Amino acid sequence: MADTDRPRIESRSRRLLAYLGHNRDQLFVDAAVLLSWIIASAAAFRWLTLPQWAHYLVLFVGIAVYAKLTPAWERPYRSPD
Repeated sequence: MADTDRPRIESRSRRLLAYLGHNRDQLFVDAAVLLSWIIASAAAFRWLTLPQWAHYLVLFVGIAVYAKLTPAWERPYRSPD
């Protein structure tokens, strides 16, 4: 989306609402994937009785990889100058 096509929103609260509304679907997908990753890795590490530090490492790497592979959220507005 070109910068000139986006509306200018002055209020910070309205910008936040526009941002969250525009990215709502991706927000829910991200939350579901990350929550599933946390639960699945915790269950696997508990079942296999692996060390807690390794679990934290796996959590961090998994979240970092997911963040790198998914598209960034978009701003549907222009900030005031």
